[in-house]
Amino acid sequence: MDKGYLGDILFALKAELIRFRFWCLLLFLLTSFSLLGLGLIWPKHYSTSVVLYADETNIIEPLLKGTAEVTKIDRSEQASEIIYTRSIMLAAAKGAGLLKDGADEAEQDRVIRQLRNGTSVQKEGKISHFMVRYTANDPDRAFEVLNSIVKVFVTDAARKKRDESVGAFNFIDSQVQMYKRQLESAEDKLKNFNAKNTDGTEDAVSSRISNLRQEIDTLKISIEESQARINTIRKEIGSEGQYLQTKGQLDELKARRVALKGQLEQLLLSYQEGYPDIVSIRSQISDLDVAIDKLQLSGDIYSGSDKVQNPLYEELRKQLSGAEVELRTQNRRMESLKNLLAEEGLRQKRIAENQAQLSDLTRDYDVTKKQYEQMLERKETARLSMTLDIEGQGITYRIQEPASFPLSPSGLKFIHFAILGPLIGLLFPLGLLIAYVVLDPNLRSARTLQSQLPSDVELIGSIPHFNTPIGDRLLKKDMIFLVGSSILAMVVYVAIVVFWQLTKN
Repeated sequence: MDKGYLGDILFALKAELIRFRFWCLLLFLLTSFSLLGLGLIWPKHYSTSVVLYADETNIIEPLLKGTAEVTKIDRSEQASEIIYTRSIMLAAAKGAGLLKDGADEAEQDRVIRQLRNGTSVQKEGKISHFMVRYTANDPDRAFEVLNSIVKVFVTDAARKKRDESVGAFNFIDSQVQMYKRQLESAEDKLKNFNAKNTDGTEDAVSSRISNLRQEIDTLKISIEESQARINTIRKEIGSEGQYLQTKGQLDELKARRVALKGQLEQLLLSYQEGYPDIVSIRSQISDLDVAIDKLQLSGDIYSGSDKVQNPLYEELRKQLSGAEVELRTQNRRMESLKNLLAEEGLRQKRIAENQAQLSDLTRDYDVTKKQYEQMLERKETARLSMTLDIEGQGITYRIQEPASFPLSPSGLKFIHFAILGPLIGLLFPLGLLIAYVVLDPNLRSARTLQSQLPSDVELIGSIPHFNTPIGDRLLKKDMIFLVGSSILAMVVYVAIVVFWQLTKN
């Protein structure tokens, strides 16, 4: 919609408003005073409410918590089903004084139907909270009837809870006896099985096998380390010099002779005289003796020490001997561990044949024992709950927010009609004028006519509306009259509203 067309519509609306100015004022006043009159006769409704809290959803639910799933209940729906019953409504009507003891069936049905129409139950926040509301034409009646309904409902719920707690205790007691018999049977089966099978448990054998394997793995590493150590010591012995640095040539030769002598003695421990290395060493010793004799006979300067020692070499020899002894010990331990591992494997095989039956018996026993112990605890809890309910101390529902006396009516009030009257009275004639302008088939603008003509036909021009001076003066007088009438009517309107508010409130 373009701005030009919108301007034409507004201009046409202004023209029609001037044209039907008296009718518009009449509709405004009729609508305003009609709504004001409706507000004067509008019935008043007083409403009050109580918020109740379901303290416990079920007696048997906390007793079976973790064992059996109890369905969660919407307390507002449950309360509606209970409150709207004939017995609750009839008792509430008698408690509020709406019915006498000798009332006939027709009177009872009328009062019960009236109570049901005025009572509403709805959820309030959480699933355990709900609100009971009652609406009546009299505030005293609304307050008294609601308190009577809540009192009867809470009393009836407490009675039902006492019956429920007794039933819950009987149910828990029967479950305890059943689990006791099952536990005794499972215990006898487990004892008989253990008496026939003394090889132990699979867990113990598995742990033993695991420890043996760990020891074997650790021992393998130790053996490898010992072998590496022996090889290293032997390499160091082979590369270590058998003599010391001395000042004279004679000391050097004597040191070599002592070293060869030591090797000879070592080889003699393991080999015969004819071993090639022994023959070679003896030949070398003979050569050294000849060289030493030559040096002594030649009179050259030499050291006076008679014996050359090498402490490092001796220490390596001792380490080699100790390492070889340790290696032999480790090998013997390895054989023993392998024998033990084979024995444990046979034992595990025997136990595995009976493990399935043992697992079933043990599982049945443990589960039954756990359930039996839990049911014993819940039986005592059920006993306490039953005692509390019988003594009247267990209350299923408690009042979260008590009912308050309704001091003012709820819903639409007189002041609402008084405010809406002028607003609707102003909008109603304007709406009729807008509908008339939009739906009127008469042409009101050149743009509309041009859009409806064929494309080859052009609009020559349009003649605007002309106002005469006499018409302007008459319109001005009419507007003064209309404004004055409107102000006078509104003064009367406000006076009626103020008078009614002061006299009725």
